[in-house]
Amino acid sequence: MWIISKIYPYSLSQRLGAICDVLYTMWIRNSIGHLGDHSYIHYPCSLPAGRRQISIGDHTVIQSHTILACWEKYREQTFTPSITIGDHCDIGEYNHLTACNQIKIGNGLLTGRYVYIGDNAHGGLSWEEAAIPPEDRPLCSKGEIVIGNNVWIGDKATILGGVTIGDNVIVGANSVVIHDVPSHCVVAGIPAKVVKSLS
Repeated sequence: MWIISKIYPYSLSQRLGAICDVLYTMWIRNSIGHLGDHSYIHYPCSLPAGRRQISIGDHTVIQSHTILACWEKYREQTFTPSITIGDHCDIGEYNHLTACNQIKIGNGLLTGRYVYIGDNAHGGLSWEEAAIPPEDRPLCSKGEIVIGNNVWIGDKATILGGVTIGDNVIVGANSVVIHDVPSHCVVAGIPAKVVKSLS
């Protein structure tokens, strides 16, 4: 292994990976609605539905293993979804963004790993729907998700439908955001609550 590390050093692996990401971005650019200047999508990225409804701003990075899904159709249902990501954002590895309504993200978002941002769910909370296998339940949404500018979302946080997050917010790791969050604060917990003001 020492000989292999000299022939193929880690720094060379990083450079080759960066070249592959550039080529992958050039290839995937034609599959989505808009990809801004100097933005990159790292290999691999999953785009299972509604690729043309995805818009990504300038100088934004989508890290590897991210899922971006706009569900225009689910079984007999039809939707008009969109995912809009602003400029200078960094979407972490293994993030999952899913919309049958709308997800609007401002500029300067930073997320950790395994962040879930989804405006939809399989069915509601009725007894009748609970008796149906989840995959067979209709998709429903409590409303769009709006995330402001300069927001930092920690690892494994979850942002659910019908939520607006203001500007300059920190969402603590493992938090579940189910209510609106005002600007200039730190939220944490399940459900997430304001734990500190940044004003």
